[in-house]
Amino acid sequence: MTKVDELNLFLESADDLIESKYIIADVKLANFLRSIAMSDTIIAILKNCLNDFDYMEAQRKYFVKSQQADKGEFVTPASSRELLAFVFNILVDIDAKRIDFNQLLSRYFFVDGSRSAAYEAFTAAMIKPFVNVIKMLMEGVVDGTIQDPIEALNAQEGLKAKELAEKVQTERRERELLMKAYGKSLKAIRDILAADKQKVKDSKLKDTAKEEITLVIDMLDSVLESDDKDAIQYAFIAYKNVAKANVFMFFGRVGKVTKLIKDVLNGI
Repeated sequence: MTKVDELNLFLESADDLIESKYIIADVKLANFLRSIAMSDTIIAILKNCLNDFDYMEAQRKYFVKSQQADKGEFVTPASSRELLAFVFNILVDIDAKRIDFNQLLSRYFFVDGSRSAAYEAFTAAMIKPFVNVIKMLMEGVVDGTIQDPIEALNAQEGLKAKELAEKVQTERRERELLMKAYGKSLKAIRDILAADKQKVKDSKLKDTAKEEITLVIDMLDSVLESDDKDAIQYAFIAYKNVAKANVFMFFGRVGKVTKLIKDVLNGI
């Protein structure tokens, strides 16, 4: 079908829905939604409107409760985008029986208890504005004054795909840099710990003291690749206490290892 054919089919089914009796509205609604589904252009328009649309929030915003517990009011969305997205969702939910149409009419389009009058109020408040906006947009597409929504949608999806690819690439580079820093820092810590053990071994400390300090150094070394942040932090606290108790032997160690430990913890 051409865009003109799509529009004519849509308008014809819209007229049938608006002018129909309430008792056969479900059949007419199904036909109306079918005419939408058969139009790639209208589908593209609606997809653009539905992008980032919060349906649950819109229901709270546009179906306003009144002081009567079982009654409320439909407030027409101010923007055409919100109107199309909201009404389309409502129509789909009515067709799928997720919304009880009788209750919807009774609660938000009540007119003197008449179901027919409520239906007329419903079509006047929701269907006619919806149809008028689609008609205006479609006519604009046909005469070239409005960008083809299919092209706009494709461009939008292409932009999103590009942004997603760039995000994935950026995250990958960050992970690589993080792992690079992690690996480099891990090796640096182990080199420092190996030098510390040699200093302890060559020191004039008593054997018992050497064993205790060496145990603390080995404990930190053993947990570095455990992916257990708590264990690493605990072992490092023990190492810092030993370093502070033996300032000359571990001079400058705490500051240097602290920075390297942060790289390791961030890389886990």
